Amino acid sequence: MRGRAPGKIILSGEHSVVYGAPAIATAIQLYSYIDYTPIKGSDLIAEFIGIKVHSNHPIAKLTPLVSFLDRQFQKFVDGAIQVDKILHSPVQLVLYVLASQLPSESLSAHFNGDSQLPIGAGMGSSASIIAAAVILVESINKKPLSPVERYKLVKHCERLQHGKGSLIDAATVILGGVVQVQEQQVHKLDLRLNDNWYWLFTGTPQCTTGECVSFVAQQHAQDQQLWQAFAACTQTMIKQLQENSNPSAAIEENQRLLEHIGVVSQSTKDLIQSLKQRGAMAKVAGSGAFIGESSGLLLVYAENTSAAELFAEYNMKWGHVTQDLDGAKVIT
Repeated sequence: MRGRAPGKIILSGEHSVVYGAPAIATAIQLYSYIDYTPIKGSDLIAEFIGIKVHSNHPIAKLTPLVSFLDRQFQKFVDGAIQVDKILHSPVQLVLYVLASQLPSESLSAHFNGDSQLPIGAGMGSSASIIAAAVILVESINKKPLSPVERYKLVKHCERLQHGKGSLIDAATVILGGVVQVQEQQVHKLDLRLNDNWYWLFTGTPQCTTGECVSFVAQQHAQDQQLWQAFAACTQTMIKQLQENSNPSAAIEENQRLLEHIGVVSQSTKDLIQSLKQRGAMAKVAGSGAFIGESSGLLLVYAENTSAAELFAEYNMKWGHVTQDLDGAKVIT
């Protein structure tokens, strides 16, 4: 039995969703997987290829692990530890999902995980692997959850990774397609992206999403006009997607706003200008970064330029933005 969940790319609304403005994201056909094979014994075997983990965990110690991680999160909330100290290893994130949701008799198994998503790229890798685990757990337990229950559970578990789970990440990887989040309300939008969309990974930012959000809050939290401008830009993007028209103006405006709040490095600005000269429009598709040269993921739109022409000479990972419309599912 296999749980599978897609990654995601933010189309518009970076940062502004924190201030009540809408944000939209699409699920993409890059996936995280977890395979489940029951075994005899009293251990859970966790194998995760991408992070080179192969470990045995006595089942008797998993319930205490859940309690320990809950306490670690509370210490973070209280300011006693930094967010990167909640988890001692990435595999604990998946162990938390499994051990908190499965009965002990189902934990005696081999859980084999892998992901096509680059870590730290802003593609929702943590939400995706959690969603794969959640949908797998649901099938093992034979207790169906509603879509809302699923993405709320993903958000709850993801808090261990980022200090605060992302509702838009959780909802997008669970529901698939294009998802809008505003004021903690989730709506799936019937929008399709054409073949002119790409992603380009500039490198892992030197600051976390949480740190970037805090930086922006310190500088711009009270600027209502700014967040209204972000909201208007997102609504324009939605309208252009509905009409299947060229979204370049909305992309350019979104990027201008991101530069204004200080989360785009000079090297990323130069890269976006270079792409523009090649016939494309691009913007940061995540929280960006206020330090360092890497800004995470770029969303790129080009109607009359091939990928080979666009990304020639860039030593960066890139790919087509191909939508996943189904969201997390179990494959048997």
